[in-house]
Amino acid sequence: MEKRLQKSKRLLKLQEQLHEIQKWKLAELHRKSMELQEAQSDLIKTLNDDDMLYGLFVESRAKRLQKLAAEESRVKQAKEQQSEIALDQAMKVKRTERVVERLTIEHRRDLEKKDYLGLLDVLSSKNDASLP
Repeated sequence: MEKRLQKSKRLLKLQEQLHEIQKWKLAELHRKSMELQEAQSDLIKTLNDDDMLYGLFVESRAKRLQKLAAEESRVKQAKEQQSEIALDQAMKVKRTERVVERLTIEHRRDLEKKDYLGLLDVLSSKNDASLP
């Protein structure tokens, strides 16, 4: 029982680390998405600016804006997939936590049972003490 409990605790620690990695990946995708949105916003501002070299670079900036929008779409899709992966990993962590909790209770009960049986053996094996 002790070995199984220790293995489950190690597995829980591993599951928690994997979950943290998935959360970091999701945060990175979120940061990248925000950067892409900011870049698009800046590019739209420059396209709307009439004084900027009288439209010499409008075509190249429009292409850049399309590329940014496509990249944002890919990042959004990756973010949704990563969110599902992180949720799945969180569910694995919860299941493992429940297993560890159950095994901890069983282990504690086994120890208590052994202690009680040992106490009963001691009490039953004692001869009646004589008083001096």
